[in-house]
Amino acid sequence: MHKPIRIIKDDPRVRLTQQVNLTSAIRAALLTLPEKFTETELFERIARISYGGDIRMLLPAENPHKVGNIVKKQGPQFKELYYRLVTGLPGVYWKDHCTSIVQDTSPIARLAHLRKLPSGLLKGVASPPLNAEDSTEYWAQLSARPDLASLIESGKFIRFFPKFQVPMPL
Repeated sequence: MHKPIRIIKDDPRVRLTQQVNLTSAIRAALLTLPEKFTETELFERIARISYGGDIRMLLPAENPHKVGNIVKKQGPQFKELYYRLVTGLPGVYWKDHCTSIVQDTSPIARLAHLRKLPSGLLKGVASPPLNAEDSTEYWAQLSARPDLASLIESGKFIRFFPKFQVPMPL
């Protein structure tokens, strides 16, 4: 549900679930994007995340440009779907008439996005300690990792404990 879709039967629960899902996709995409990027890059990253779990994308019969083609054909619909949600997030600046977006990429801003990712994704990314003090340090170290974007993009998530040196992924 990360690309523009038509909801056949309007139901408030479906709409709420969709908004939460879209916001989670935005947060994951923002964690993989630099400080400055275009709306097309954002939409392609979101669509790529969506299709990342689709086995068909691994098949040689699938068009390798599928994500780009979808975004190119539905750019205005993507903007309509995501603009309000993106501009509602703290530290993200996107003027209505512009195609460029700027975000705060500080560890604190990344931490805010990381902590609000869905628990299913976080389960693969993180295994925080139960102790509140250690947990705070854990999340701070994870959000400051320079390779966090590549870990999220590749799905090679790691688990670490902050009292030890942070291991690099295999």
